[in-house]
Amino acid sequence: MKKIIFSLILLTAIKTTFAQSKAEQMFQATVSEFQANPAKAIRERASDDYVLISSSGYMIDKAKTEAIFKNVNSVSVSFTNLKVRQTGLIIIVTGKEHAVRHHSDGTPDLAIDYLSTYVYEIKGDHLIYLSGHHTKPAP
Repeated sequence: MKKIIFSLILLTAIKTTFAQSKAEQMFQATVSEFQANPAKAIRERASDDYVLISSSGYMIDKAKTEAIFKNVNSVSVSFTNLKVRQTGLIIIVTGKEHAVRHHSDGTPDLAIDYLSTYVYEIKGDHLIYLSGHHTKPAP
């Protein structure tokens, strides 16, 4: 009997450990959408007043962000130290990001590492990009 109870507790703990929150699931779906077609994702999912602060310190709007990805087929993205927080309809994501842009015009792939903060708003079953901020990691 003790083995059965222990097994049930262990299974519940494992299930809880691997279960993603709704916010995490929505963020992963947003990342997948961005990876497949970054320009389209920005065009369709960024708010009209979206702003991105780059790791080199400049600030760009939605149109300029979309233009950056005009000749990018796809982006490979991975995160470490990822934290997804939700307050009401706002989701804030922070983490260390490694991104590789795959260009369609013959430009060599571009690999970039950032410390990232993204802010999203939940609209229906998807996230709207509100802002992004990239910082170069310390050496």
